[in-house]
Amino acid sequence: MKKKFLSLLLSVALVLSMVLPASAAFTDIKDSQLQKQVSVLQMLGVIGGTSASTFSPSGTLSRAQFCKMAVVLLGRENEEPLYRNRTIFPDVKSNHWARGYINLAVSVDAGGSTGENGQTTGGVKLIRGMADGTFQPDRAITYAEAVTILMRVLGYSDTDAGMNWPTGYLQLAAKLKVTEGLGSLNANSSLTRAQAATMFYQALFAKTKDGSPYYQKLGTPKTGVVLTGNNGKLEDGSTVGLVTSDGSVYKLANGASAPAELVGQRGMLLLRNLDNAVLTFLPQGTQKTVSVNKAEAAWFTDDAGHRYNIDPATTVYTPNESTTYEKLWMDLRGGSVLTVYYNDTGKIESAYYSMGASDTVMIAKNLANGGNPFGALLNGAVDYKIYRDGNPATAADIQEYDVGTYDATARVLQVSSAKLTGTYDNVEPNLKSPVKVTILGMTFELMTQAQKEMAKFELGDRVTLLLTADGRVAGVRSASEVESSNVGILEKADGGNVEVKLLSGLTIKSKATNLIAQQGQLVTVASKDLYSVYVSPVTSSNVSGSLDVASGKVGTLSLSTSCRIYDQAGGGELVEVSLDDLAVATVPNNKITYAYRNASGRIDVLVLNDMTGDGYTYGKVSYGEPIVSEDGITTGRNVVVINSEGTKIAAGTVTVPGTGWGGVAFSGTSAMATVPLKTKANVHRSAFTERDGKTYVTLGDQELRVSDKVQCYNSTTGQWLEDLETARAFAERLTVYYDRNANEGGKVRVVVVE
Repeated sequence: MKKKFLSLLLSVALVLSMVLPASAAFTDIKDSQLQKQVSVLQMLGVIGGTSASTFSPSGTLSRAQFCKMAVVLLGRENEEPLYRNRTIFPDVKSNHWARGYINLAVSVDAGGSTGENGQTTGGVKLIRGMADGTFQPDRAITYAEAVTILMRVLGYSDTDAGMNWPTGYLQLAAKLKVTEGLGSLNANSSLTRAQAATMFYQALFAKTKDGSPYYQKLGTPKTGVVLTGNNGKLEDGSTVGLVTSDGSVYKLANGASAPAELVGQRGMLLLRNLDNAVLTFLPQGTQKTVSVNKAEAAWFTDDAGHRYNIDPATTVYTPNESTTYEKLWMDLRGGSVLTVYYNDTGKIESAYYSMGASDTVMIAKNLANGGNPFGALLNGAVDYKIYRDGNPATAADIQEYDVGTYDATARVLQVSSAKLTGTYDNVEPNLKSPVKVTILGMTFELMTQAQKEMAKFELGDRVTLLLTADGRVAGVRSASEVESSNVGILEKADGGNVEVKLLSGLTIKSKATNLIAQQGQLVTVASKDLYSVYVSPVTSSNVSGSLDVASGKVGTLSLSTSCRIYDQAGGGELVEVSLDDLAVATVPNNKITYAYRNASGRIDVLVLNDMTGDGYTYGKVSYGEPIVSEDGITTGRNVVVINSEGTKIAAGTVTVPGTGWGGVAFSGTSAMATVPLKTKANVHRSAFTERDGKTYVTLGDQELRVSDKVQCYNSTTGQWLEDLETARAFAERLTVYYDRNANEGGKVRVVVVE
């Protein structure tokens, strides 16, 4: 009895090892291409994991397992029950889990024509038994046997391969690229699960005997599709539909949800002819998934420093809509995941931004236990990256109440420390079943757990929202338990209405009960009454000591590895900088405007007062049209800045530099301050040198850093040049414009050639 029970358990284990529901990425697959191949085959039902999170890529496959995979690839798995009661081989007993698949595979022909009775004739048997009449179902399948079976699935027989077995079949498979990339295997080599997955995947695209790719035998292709989600709502109310870039939602033929690692891929849907259900999705074309490090208006870099140029008008798909890179790039931060699609010329023609929109989130707690508090999100993954508030981080940087989401495709753990404290102003649809909540004039979507937590509060309560990186509410706490200091820039103050852009990236739009700050100032926002806020300026540094750039310390306080550093010039907009952008060794305390410390006492946010000069927009500065009030009084003039990125015009009473070359600090549509540039003419091209990835220029007795965004202009042609190298190649002598001296942290901002 015990032996029979053990046999039953083994049978169940073997079945489970073949096909498990499509879900998260397998943690033991390190190769992204293999992960996609396995995902495609999962959707078809051909192969699955050995557990919910593992695939065992180096494990072997038995003849029985490979038999089942081939039958499924043929689309004949529905016939399997009809063959269970036959006894063809003495070693395939009536209780063997694969008896139906084995009996079917050795009974039917592959590659012939199908008659009205559903039987295929004119082909060749998919697989044969051994010479001694046995099948050896649990023996590891050999490379030669596997190749032979797949060639017969594609419609080829001994006549096509030649009578010299297995050489003929191996050569045919190589010609059709079914075995491409498998390395050196001999006929008797055992086949790993990874190698089998690659063979089956490549067989989908291989030409059958009639000259068409095999996938056309399975269903109808729909090309040019980007998968934007795998949780679309179907007619039956379930949320496992496949969402595509044109807004369509498809059900999957096997009933499971699509693997997460296929979301964001561009390719071909394979639709079942019967009902247009999706059999699988086949990635096509050149595409790459990138973890963003830094983004600008026409380019971004990955975490390896590689630069990707992208047209601002490029279409970018998201889980919610189709937009453009121009509208999106300012929302990208370190750890954001983009999948880019290239055309035949190697140019990015469209992209997909996941927005970190995972429905599975966690809130950090029990930090005293050590390790990564988001371990359950990772599903066993070990080779992942952590980004906290857009900066590379470690598990040690994670603080209590941080919110984590995990992108299984890029293997990026996004951690957000964003919190918002305010008065509970409004709710939709009602207090007991909240879906959306409004505080500080902003309305937020409540995720499932947050809905339950929000229902415990009443209007007028002071609460703190715990936010994901994409601005959804993952959790709600009483302000007495955890409270955030809402710090940001006052961008607008119109009558009693204010707009404050918080350091977290959120924008508060509300009525102000008390407003004693000026536009462009760093302020704190608080609320104690319904529908109104208090706005007060940050007037002095809240930390003591200077910033030592080399050690990353302000006095005795260390910057966290995920610390976000901002610089503000002349009351203009905050710009995010890094320690590497500082061209001085020490920042004095009077240049530190604000520091936010996390629960461990390390600094998570640091705001500086014009220490880099990067807060200005540099170029040719001039006066624009006068600004005239309704009663005809001139109140100021527009200021115009022209550089290689275009023309920017803003209202302001600032003074334009006499030389015409300078920088302007903007806040919204206002010019807040200008800075003239110093000049040095007749600088030889050899005065420029590169060191440690930075460019420097020697100007007499000082050496200055050249800004990464240096503007280069040809005064003869009136054209802006692409970069410094182009300027140096054009002329032997150059005129250099810089904002301040080297000992003050100055940088070269403009280079002019004639």
